[in-house]
Amino acid sequence: MTHRKPKPRPLSRRTAMVCISSGLVATAFGVVDRGEDPSPVRLAEPQDEGRAEPPAAAPPAPGRQAWMPDATRKPLSVNFTPGGLREMRGLVLHVQEGENSLHSHFSDPSVQSSAHFWVSQSGEIEQYVSAHDRAWAQGTGNPSWLSVETSGFANRPLTAQQVDSVARIYAWGMAQHGWPLEPATTPLGRGLGVHRMGGRAWGGHSCPGPLRSAQTGEILTAARTRYPR
Repeated sequence: MTHRKPKPRPLSRRTAMVCISSGLVATAFGVVDRGEDPSPVRLAEPQDEGRAEPPAAAPPAPGRQAWMPDATRKPLSVNFTPGGLREMRGLVLHVQEGENSLHSHFSDPSVQSSAHFWVSQSGEIEQYVSAHDRAWAQGTGNPSWLSVETSGFANRPLTAQQVDSVARIYAWGMAQHGWPLEPATTPLGRGLGVHRMGGRAWGGHSCPGPLRSAQTGEILTAARTRYPR
């Protein structure tokens, strides 16, 4: 689920629902790639202003990978904060409430939302925002957490391919950014968390739903096999 509510648009056969902090929003889109190295444009992000931040865990290490090698790199030029990640607590799981790549959707300046990663139901991984930059995915959690949108719906579990791909992202984060192999249950924790754990400050809803939230243990087990310690 993403954080900002775009203006409503007409539905079509290619419409996907993006679940955000204020509710569900329909938007039609296709895949657009604006190049390998666009110049980031910073938009106002009032949801992060004047809010209390959780105690710092560990700042992103400058020498660590910003882009996951196994992901298809599709950098955004809008809807993120360059260099805005203040610490690295872990990864937050979201549900798209729809299908198809979110790159074109997040490339719309009026949307004012984004996520670091997107995983299709077949396991394809796209990365939109550098791990050193702040995506606009979960309100006051944006400066502290990376985010992953998963294609599909909250009333359906993650596919086996999605579990494996989110585990690949998490294992990469363990190796590159020191994420612990454990679940996070509050914004003050560290590890693999879900959007709903942030409560009202993160949007106040149930994303990614009980089915997908219950799969975090399965994801961590798969990540353990990819990055044994």
